[in-house]
Amino acid sequence: MDGSDWIFQQDNAPIHRAKVNLAWFKSKKINVLLWPSLPPDLNPIENLWGILARKIYAGGKQFRTKEQLKTTLTKFWEEISIEQLRALSNRCLKESLKLLS
Repeated sequence: MDGSDWIFQQDNAPIHRAKVNLAWFKSKKINVLLWPSLPPDLNPIENLWGILARKIYAGGKQFRTKEQLKTTLTKFWEEISIEQLRALSNRCLKESLKLLS
């Protein structure tokens, strides 16, 4: 069975673009989807962690204990709205469709 009837998706990190790797995919007739390396708009959880980190550490805030950090993280996590999550998800879908077109 060759891979000509399906597409392999991976990020475009330099190690994945190595000539030996690309040659192997070609020899196995595996189609590889061109995908950006570390695409924030295609990884909603990374954007969500960014939103949380900016709120948690706003103004240079530091924490003395894990419990303080946990309490603050939980507080801001609970403040994330469905609208924010929907916007992140929609942006991911929109960017994915751009790549596939």
